[in-house]
Parts: sequence; C-alpha cells; structure tokens
Amino acid sequence: MSEPQGRDRWFLSYFPMNTSAGITSPLAPLFITELLAGGALEYSIYVIVASLATILGLVVWGNLSDRLGKRKMFVYIGFISLAITSLLFSISFNIEYFVIISFLSGFFGSAATPVSSILIMELAERKDWSVKISKFSQYNSYGNIAGVVFSVLFTGAFPKVSMLRYLYVISAAFYLISVLLGYLYVPESKKRINRDEVPLRTFRVFERVRYLPSQLIHFNFHFRELDRDLKFIILGFLVMMTGFQLFFVEFPIMLTHNLGVSSSVYFIIYLGNYLFGAITFGFSGQTTQKYGNRKVATMAVIARIIIFPSTIALVALVASRPLLFVGLLLIYSLLGALWAFISVGTGTLVSNLSKPEERGRVSGTYNAVQSFGAVLGSALTGLIVIRFGFYIDYIIASIVVIAGLTIFLRERTN
Repeated sequence: MSEPQGRDRWFLSYFPMNTSAGITSPLAPLFITELLAGGALEYSIYVIVASLATILGLVVWGNLSDRLGKRKMFVYIGFISLAITSLLFSISFNIEYFVIISFLSGFFGSAATPVSSILIMELAERKDWSVKISKFSQYNSYGNIAGVVFSVLFTGAFPKVSMLRYLYVISAAFYLISVLLGYLYVPESKKRINRDEVPLRTFRVFERVRYLPSQLIHFNFHFRELDRDLKFIILGFLVMMTGFQLFFVEFPIMLTHNLGVSSSVYFIIYLGNYLFGAITFGFSGQTTQKYGNRKVATMAVIARIIIFPSTIALVALVASRPLLFVGLLLIYSLLGALWAFISVGTGTLVSNLSKPEERGRVSGTYNAVQSFGAVLGSALTGLIVIRFGFYIDYIIASIVVIAGLTIFLRERTN
C-alpha cells in the first residue's frame, strides 16, 4: 500500500458508521408506523427533532473541536453515542421515547461529522483536498448502500415486524466497529485550518429525509452579506428544499401506512434510490460541466416537479400490486438519480459565482439553507397530510418547488 493510501486508512472507520446509517435512516419511518403505531404527523415530528438536534450538534461540536484543537476525541464521542442510542432505539415503547432518543442521537452523534472533513484537509496537501473529500464521500456512499442491502436481506429472512428492533441492535454493533477502527486508524492532526477560509465545494451523494450530512466543512449563515444574484439562487434553493421535503418525508409513510408494503419491498425501494444516486453522482460533475450547472440543475428540478404528482396517478390507476411496487421503485430510483444533478449543479453554481475570498462563508450559508429547508418542509408536511392527505401534499410539494425554481432562475449571470 502506498503512503497516501496508508494515511487514508482512517476513512475505513467511517464505513461501518455509514453502514449503520444506511440501515437506520430508512428504518425510522417503518419502525414508527409498524411498531409504535405512529403515522405522518409523528414521523414529521421525529424528523424535525432529529434535524434540529443534528444542526445544534454540528455547530457545538465543530466549534468546540476548533477551540480545543482536538479532532480524534470527537470522533469517539460521535461513534460511541450512536452505538448507545441505537440500542436505546431498539427498546422504544412509544413515540415520545423514540423522539427523545432521536434528539440525543442527533446531537451527540453529530460530533464525528464536522471533524471528518477538516481532518482530511489538515492531513493532506491543499492541492489534494478535492480528491480526498471525493474519496471519503465514495466510502460513505458505499457504506450507506451496504446498510440498505443488509436490511433487504435481513427483512427477507426475518419478515416478522418484531424483528425490526434487531436492526437497531445490529446498527449498534456496526457503530462499535467504527469505534475500534477509529482507535486503530484515526490520527490526531497537528495542523489547524480555519473552516471559513476553505474555498471548497462539498456535495451530498444522497438526499436524506432528516438533515444528516455525512461530512460538513462550513455551517454558518451570512445571507445579508451576499450579493443580489447569490441571494436569489440560495433563497430559491431554500424554497426548493422545502418543497422536496414535503414529498420525501411522507413518501415512506405512504408506503407503509397506506399501501402496506412488506419490510423487504420497502427497503428494496430505498435501495433503488441509493444505488441510482451513487451511480449518477459519479458522472454528474462531467454532465454539469458539459451542459452548464444551471441548465442541468433546472432540468432535474423540473423532472421532480412532474414526478411528484405522477406518483398520485400511479397509485390511483395501477391496480396490480406487483406493478405498482415496480412503478414506485422506478420513481424513487429516478428521484435519487436526479438529486446528484441538483446537488452538484447548485453547489458548483454557488461556488463559481462567489468571490474566492468569500467562498467559505457562502458555502456555510448554502449548507445552512439545506438544513433550514429540511426543518421547514418537515414541519409543514405532517400538518398537510393530516388535514388534506398525501395527494394534496404531493401537489403542494410541486407548487412550492415551482416557486423556488422561479426565484432560482431570476439570476442570469453565466
């Protein structure tokens, strides 16, 4: 193994962590509906609480890590906290308990997230940052996919709903493996980097229902300081993210609560989303470079605007259950593929339009907007579904995304 590869061995410590995330992220709505007798509103509350806790944790742990000049200890805090809370999730007996544990998991578990990307840059030459971050993202995505594949196999072999609790126990075991690998491989850095001075683009491979980034460099908000063009782009992206959440938060609840899909079919639908997201992410950068960031992102958003209400038609018109599930698999897979173009297209556009000395702050604002959109959309969608139902929620989601795209396109700078 070459020396650079040897230095990167600590990336492997995050692989089991992301395998657990691949299990637990889709597991939460299934667990809430099947074992805790919850529904759309309860899951919406869970997403809001978990997202807010994660946002708070990212700020607290990131700043504390910078202030103390330590990285490795926060990796331990994150991994160990996630292992403990996974075990606590497995014994959940009502919604209130589940939501409380989700706050603890989001807050303490996020300790490992802001440290990872900064540690990469402190251990690598500046010219290698983008390559290292990309490699780390790939490892994360492979871990996520492995987690969903494991869930498909597990629920296929053990179809009883009561067995879902053991997926949280298994996730805890994966987190403990991350603790061990972290102890063996995660180094402590002697060099220190100011996050706000890092002019680096970072993208999420997968779109998560709750705000749960696998890596983060900047998280701050400087909207007033942006020029007019960037304000329109970021404000439009905020509105679009809100619209996306209106659909994605309630889609798994529709699968389990309304359509009654089996656990294994449910995870297969999620697997399609993850696989196609990872595949298209691999060439999304070249595509946006060839055809233009704005154009590619816009076309992907328009496709989503069409797909959201098309889900209603699919459920209403297709009587055959197998065909319906295949259709839902294709829809959710396509939505995962489109996210890569939206994420890379908007992220690159924002970076390119920023002044070099301001890219750190702009990146922080862009990341903050993603989190605000996740929370706002989650807060609205549960109320909409309870009052009007899933179909109206999906239509409103498309309308909100149209409004966001209109704002986004007001900026015309090439």
